[in-house]
Amino acid sequence: MYKHLFFVFIFAAMFAVSPSHPYAKSSFSSNDEIYKFLQEAFQAQVSLSEEERSKEEVNDMLDPYFSETAKKQFLSENLVSENGKYIIYGSDSAPFYIPFFSYSDDTKVVESKDEIYVFEYFPENHEGPVSYESHYEGILLEKENGQLKVSQFLGGNIPKNILKNADHSMQERTQTSFKITDESSFLKKPSYQFSFLINPFDAFLLTGSIFAADNSNGVLAQIEKQELNGQLASN
Repeated sequence: MYKHLFFVFIFAAMFAVSPSHPYAKSSFSSNDEIYKFLQEAFQAQVSLSEEERSKEEVNDMLDPYFSETAKKQFLSENLVSENGKYIIYGSDSAPFYIPFFSYSDDTKVVESKDEIYVFEYFPENHEGPVSYESHYEGILLEKENGQLKVSQFLGGNIPKNILKNADHSMQERTQTSFKITDESSFLKKPSYQFSFLINPFDAFLLTGSIFAADNSNGVLAQIEKQELNGQLASN
């Protein structure tokens, strides 16, 4: 592992959530749900460093998020026992933790049947207390008793077909973002095209808001507003 436990506590503070211990889902409707699930799984791991607990309490905290295999792998490498209680102490390494994903466009999610691969490319870093070469880190979610859970800590061992799938999906999304259809004739209006050249980010935001509008009044209002902006920009 390239990360150290020092960063575990830093990211724990960034992604800290109130312990909810939800049941693992049989499916996720969006990447955001997957991200939330993984952040809660990471928080469950970090929470084991807060105080000593019984073995049953430790298992209860991890069960909603990790398969039996992944849980045993994590605990065998990190958990220590003292006076019949269990806790995880600081260490120079932190094996089998959820990676420090950015949970952004850089975090790739690829679904394959009943499997979900989540991974990210980390450029090399030679500054600060931790240094590492460029590498991938990822995890695999699979169903256990009908529920999706973290089943494997992949490290950099992401299957090539999954990496290729992620690259292909990114290319498709990029092409779709620039695609103009006949149904979206308003995109061909000179005012919109001028606005796109002047401020493409705002133009993209406008496009999304128009498609998301719930009624025709909302759509017309957005178009009229954009036409006015175009006229002002041209003066």
